[in-house]
Amino acid sequence: MTANEYLNQVLLKYKPADLSTHISTILHLKTNLVAWANTCHLGVLDSGSRAKGTAISLASDVDYLISLTSACNDGAEGGSLKATYESLYVTLKTHYPNAEIRKQNVSVRIKINSLEIDITPAKKLAVNTNYHNLYSSKTGTRKQTNIQKHINEVGQSGRTNEVKLLKIWRELNHLDMPSIYLEFLLINEILLNKSLASESLSDNFLFALQELAKDENNPLFKRVVDPANSNNILSDLLSNSEKNLIISKAKLATNQKNWGSIIW
Repeated sequence: MTANEYLNQVLLKYKPADLSTHISTILHLKTNLVAWANTCHLGVLDSGSRAKGTAISLASDVDYLISLTSACNDGAEGGSLKATYESLYVTLKTHYPNAEIRKQNVSVRIKINSLEIDITPAKKLAVNTNYHNLYSSKTGTRKQTNIQKHINEVGQSGRTNEVKLLKIWRELNHLDMPSIYLEFLLINEILLNKSLASESLSDNFLFALQELAKDENNPLFKRVVDPANSNNILSDLLSNSEKNLIISKAKLATNQKNWGSIIW
């Protein structure tokens, strides 16, 4: 078996979950989300890895962005983005008291039965239908970005298989590396000048791990920005200690003698 054949088997092993058996669960959740948004509701949009073509079974199954009006709750008590984020969390806890629910950086994750769903509340900018303001619970600040631009750039990058492999490797090694950072670090930095040919998959993935293992000029310490807003510094989403843990795991991976010990 060639390296490419093995990695394609890994991709098949971790293909995203079939949502056909969860239709009623998703519809019920969307109904609750629309009711929560009330007069602020603009839409519940596919916003994550499925839309980008980078979904794997080890990460969240579905990602939704709840698009809200730009003036949603303005002037009302608790009308801030933080209050909106907290309100979504409380509403989910109320409607799904037995579900696993936890706050993440910009989203709230809920696990209903076996289905994991990340939900991000966002206020749309009045001047542009694709730009939204999100609340970052990690920094306590507002972030402006364009989810559709992310979907377009990642989905059309020609790097979706490399992204999926790195996400699988991340999950197998229990590393904290936000997907948006991983995606644009890989696409715009590490693999920028590498071949897009499908037969280069194993070479590209190994090159990415070798770059992440470097002691000098490691791409993890380069400035990586959100292509939708250069004020969002994606490389700041991880601390130096978190980056050093990735480096140590990458070194272990690149010292292995076979693919089965690197990713399985």
